[in-house]
Amino acid sequence: MDSLTGRAQLSRTDAGVGLVSVLVAIVLIAIGIVALSSSSAFMASLQTDASERSTAAAIAIAHMETAKMRKAAELVSEDPVTVNEAGVADASGAFTRSLTVEPEATVAGAVRVTVEVDYPAGLGRTRTVRLVTIIYQGGL
Repeated sequence: MDSLTGRAQLSRTDAGVGLVSVLVAIVLIAIGIVALSSSSAFMASLQTDASERSTAAAIAIAHMETAKMRKAAELVSEDPVTVNEAGVADASGAFTRSLTVEPEATVAGAVRVTVEVDYPAGLGRTRTVRLVTIIYQGGL
């Protein structure tokens, strides 16, 4: 002990321990911050994907309801069309909607109607919402 200050003197081997501990703590905190920021970016991506999927589902449901209201003779397949968030044809829209009508093998006099809406899912991917129903047409 130092007689003047009342403190224990550090040996030469203990002199750098405080600095090393601080550096280790800083590195661990930095790693934690990087992990949190990457997970928050991933969560934001998931929220955007869910929002786009919800919009695509709304477009598909609206178009399916429109198709079900048509007369049986007017129910035919449609080529894919680019639409906006409201389901209105728009060349700059982010969604692609299509309607497929084909005979239903399991029910005589019926057709299988499929509405597909492709939507941007982030990271350059495209996903699809698909609705399928069977419509009885009777004897056309």
